[in-house]
Amino acid sequence: MIVPTGTKESLSSVTSTTRRLLITLFILFGTILLVALLWATRPEAKTEMKSPVVTRVEVAVVERRDIQPKVPLTGILRPRQSASLRFEVSGELMQRAVEPGQSVNTGDLLLQLDDADYRDALVESESQLTETKAALAQDQALLKLARENRDLAEREYQRLEKLGKGSLASVSTRESARQQLNSLESELARLTFSVQSNRARLSRQEAALNRARRNLDRTRLQAPFSGRVNKVMAEVGDYLQANSLVLELIDTGSLELKLEVMGDVASALDLGQQIDVEVDSQRIPGELVAMQFDPDPQTHTHPVSILVPGEGLLPGQLGHVRLPLRLREDALVVPASALLRESGGEYLFLVREGRLQRQPVTTGIRQGEHQVIRQGVDPGDLVVNRDVEVLSDGLEVEIDVSEKLP
Repeated sequence: MIVPTGTKESLSSVTSTTRRLLITLFILFGTILLVALLWATRPEAKTEMKSPVVTRVEVAVVERRDIQPKVPLTGILRPRQSASLRFEVSGELMQRAVEPGQSVNTGDLLLQLDDADYRDALVESESQLTETKAALAQDQALLKLARENRDLAEREYQRLEKLGKGSLASVSTRESARQQLNSLESELARLTFSVQSNRARLSRQEAALNRARRNLDRTRLQAPFSGRVNKVMAEVGDYLQANSLVLELIDTGSLELKLEVMGDVASALDLGQQIDVEVDSQRIPGELVAMQFDPDPQTHTHPVSILVPGEGLLPGQLGHVRLPLRLREDALVVPASALLRESGGEYLFLVREGRLQRQPVTTGIRQGEHQVIRQGVDPGDLVVNRDVEVLSDGLEVEIDVSEKLP
């Protein structure tokens, strides 16, 4: 039987489609069977219970102890004594005997003015004084003689008075004696005035002579104390007016550390108290030599001064001190690292029955690694003493007791 060509092609197409469909179904069935097999043979899940993590903390014991608090302060060392020197007279500078930085002793010459005019003034004053002394000596001698003559004339007049008044010769003689007596009285008065005037003149000229000597001495500027020249503000040849600043001298034998302290610090200090001063890691013994008891009205602080030896030191260096306050007896103390400051408050983490309790506290002073607690804890309480910033209230913890506070 003969099949038409078109029919053969249609049958071939149907057979190919059927084959592809069967292959797809076979693959799908195989996949389902494999999944079912894997699901059937899967291992059973095991449930593991994890234990909760417990934070381990280091704690310290709140205890009572005596605290001697100290306040650290820093100041600048200054010369104990300094002088701004001036000439008291005018003149041309003739000699500059020192330079800045040079050490001098008391009485050493620093600067010298031209003193020729002052020497002439001294010679003139001496001459005037000598002349007045001679005149006074002469007047005193004449006064003595005039008194003697007056006494003789007075006795003669009294004698003639006793002879009587009946004789004309006696009257003439008495009148002559009276006139001579009056003349001698007048001369005595004149010499007395002259002596008094010369004495007054002598006093004035002695004062002028002393002033001339002082002015001559003032042409030499000398060191009023031993120290070191800090500045020289004049050159040879300069004409210097009286009272113009020419040299600055400082005493480097001892230096002062000046500080401003609050009232609680001042109340714990006493004049003469020994206080160590640290300068460039060197500890130097010092003495409290001055303290203002009435505080400054602007700063409400008390200026104090500590004296230290100046050997090996220079003005301007920084000095560090730790000034003691009053002793705090039986103060409650915790490590300073245990304190948490947060949101304007201060807290400690107490360990109570294995959990943390954030406790607000009122603090006192801090001394080194110690923090005084005024309110909020009791002696024997356990407090976390480090890493408190990462802790929270109610956290379960294990404790690790640290050593006692140093």
